[in-house]
Amino acid sequence: MSIKNLAGQTVFYGLSNIVSKLLNYFLTPFYLTILTRASFGEMSNVYAYIPFANIVLTYGMETAFFRFAKKENKAHVLGTSTISLLLSTISITILLLLLRSPVINSYAGELAGLNGHPTYYTYVVLLMAFDALTAIPFAQLRLEGRPMRYAAIRIAGIVTTIFFNIFFLVICPKLYAAGHHWLPDLQSGSDQTGYIYLSNMLGSAITLVLFLPQIRKIEWRFDTGLWKQMMHYALPLIVVGMAGMVNETFDRAWFLPQFLPGDNMEAKKEVIALYSANYKLAILITMFIQAFRLGAEPFFFKQAESGDPRKMYARIMKLFVIMLCFMFLFVSLYLNIWKAFLRVPFYYQGMRIVPVLLLANMFLGIYYNLTIWFKLTDRTKTGAVITIITAVLAFLLNYWWIPVMGYYGAALATMVCYFVQMVICYVWGQKYYPIPYHLPKLITYMGLAAGIYYIFSWLNATVLSPKDIYALKPLPLAVATAFFLAYAWFIFRMEKKEFARLPVIGKFIKVG
Repeated sequence: MSIKNLAGQTVFYGLSNIVSKLLNYFLTPFYLTILTRASFGEMSNVYAYIPFANIVLTYGMETAFFRFAKKENKAHVLGTSTISLLLSTISITILLLLLRSPVINSYAGELAGLNGHPTYYTYVVLLMAFDALTAIPFAQLRLEGRPMRYAAIRIAGIVTTIFFNIFFLVICPKLYAAGHHWLPDLQSGSDQTGYIYLSNMLGSAITLVLFLPQIRKIEWRFDTGLWKQMMHYALPLIVVGMAGMVNETFDRAWFLPQFLPGDNMEAKKEVIALYSANYKLAILITMFIQAFRLGAEPFFFKQAESGDPRKMYARIMKLFVIMLCFMFLFVSLYLNIWKAFLRVPFYYQGMRIVPVLLLANMFLGIYYNLTIWFKLTDRTKTGAVITIITAVLAFLLNYWWIPVMGYYGAALATMVCYFVQMVICYVWGQKYYPIPYHLPKLITYMGLAAGIYYIFSWLNATVLSPKDIYALKPLPLAVATAFFLAYAWFIFRMEKKEFARLPVIGKFIKVG
């Protein structure tokens, strides 16, 4: 597979991921207008815990599937991993349902708004179970290079989620008001959050149903010896994932409610809502990173079989960083436009964390790209050590900065942790699996992008729009666009030969 094939797969996976994420993305302003600040904070808190549970439920089996499907009998790997996930998901789901009462009555349950609403908890547990059961079927489609089917199923699940959100939260109240009292009464807003969880659960259930024809074709054979090898490879990835989630979502799930001064539960929920709403504005970089990972992970493992692929990995990293830099500037320079996403003026005050979180996600994306070294060399325990180090750092920084700087401290801690994680992974990787990354160029491109934003930010606050830095005015937009185009011109001049080698756009670039 060439870089052209990778670009094609990433486009397909990217489009499906971006479309599904955007559809889900546009639910956020919808939620912000219909939910109270506290309710949005409760929901954000719940969804911050879900990634932790997903890591436990899938326990690295997806990555192990990719690794072992390339060197073992693919049918045996598929059957073994599917049976393993099926049995473990059923067992953990039953356990979580049995623990429902102590969980929803705990401090965390109260903060998440689950206290007194056991059905909410049930919806969330089933949502996580359905997602876990679709992990291997999605991975199978990626390994087999079937991005169209992957996209269709992914988007179908999101469309189902959106449909039920609109049905329960928009249509039902109108029909109930018109006299259809057989429908749920959602006019008061007391049960709206629960129906959001139900809508997401139904979307995940539909996704699983769509996979049933594919699942039925699996060779239901469990190879105990193979399973032990896969678990030996995969289990350290649980630590990697869990520690990574400490940086990624624990700020909303635990750090903010624990380290914010005061005991006012409602006030803490509102801060979580403010932080979470603005966190969503970093989603464009997050979407690209996830799309890249979907296409790149199978590609990297396949490339590892063909000679020395390290120059290819270095080239991919350079192009990846360039795209991240453009996305960083596209969002950060035009925050006065992106604020429309937040809808409610209360949330505008949190926009100062967006550039910090964009940088954080850039570092995270680069880290994901770097992790290929320990996956290819079967040193997954090294990845666990790296993420444990940064998880400890995250705890210390949040403990220090949140009481002093509030939610901005949480954003800053996230950025520093991802930067440290990226640097450690690079240094360690160059020792065991050296890749000739274009380090001077990478540093220059990222540093210049960050510098352009902060120069623009200073000009905007002192000259262009000092009274309201997020005001939608022609002059700041013109200056932002000039900066963006200047950066694009610089990158083009530096990488003209590289761009000429790319599919599609390379046809329009002459090198002479």
